[in-house]
Amino acid sequence: MFERFSDEILAAFSTREGGVSEGCYASLNLAHNTGDDPTRVRINFERWCESLGVDPHHTVMVHQVHGNRVIEAEASLLGEGIYRERSVDADGIVTNQPGIALITSHADCAPLYLYDSVHHAVGMTHAGWRGTVAEIARETVKKMAACYGTKPQDVYAAVGPCIHAAAFACDADVAEPASAMPCLSELPAHFREEAIYYRASEGKYHVSLPLLNRASLIAAGVPEPHIEIDPRCTYEREDLYFSHRRMGKARGGHCALLMLRGEGR
Repeated sequence: MFERFSDEILAAFSTREGGVSEGCYASLNLAHNTGDDPTRVRINFERWCESLGVDPHHTVMVHQVHGNRVIEAEASLLGEGIYRERSVDADGIVTNQPGIALITSHADCAPLYLYDSVHHAVGMTHAGWRGTVAEIARETVKKMAACYGTKPQDVYAAVGPCIHAAAFACDADVAEPASAMPCLSELPAHFREEAIYYRASEGKYHVSLPLLNRASLIAAGVPEPHIEIDPRCTYEREDLYFSHRRMGKARGGHCALLMLRGEGR
């Protein structure tokens, strides 16, 4: 992702390879809330950060609540989520400070990476289906505009590995609020038709988190050619990813990371 900006930003998403966790958490589990030994999780996190050239003490994580709140990273939050408890409820983080790594946690939910190439600011967002429906993608663009003067046309965005529509079978309790997203009423009908469909043979709807978040970004003013979607599905790629839908609570989890390169605070 974001290869053209590799000299300016670092964007990453962990796999399940290269850690010290065992059993259903094997091996690079970065989730604290699924029963793994916290010491092993910390070792995994530090290994992952070291492999990326990131100082783990200069990371910012939040307590994710499947909402659409986006906050600006503050120095007081550095190291939370790995060295002490997370103290802020939110699902998106923005910064224009080099060297501060924004981190979100995932196990099927979509990671959204945003980069303002003019004002050199970034946003890292966790978008489960509830956050997606609440248009956290658009809220992240708004937060960057409020904090840094970001213009949507200058934003480049990526949707990282997550569950894709073929594996995300659901009922009307998900499909109906997804269909009612404001962004879909602002865009041509094909955006809804591609992102939400019904399979009569299953009696289930299928919902695409990547396409819904792309629609939200486009409605926010981000040019469609500026948005990329990682084709890897966390449910289908058992070799690389943990998946809550595939494994339930007996699983590990991943982290997404976005950082402006350069010296931090």
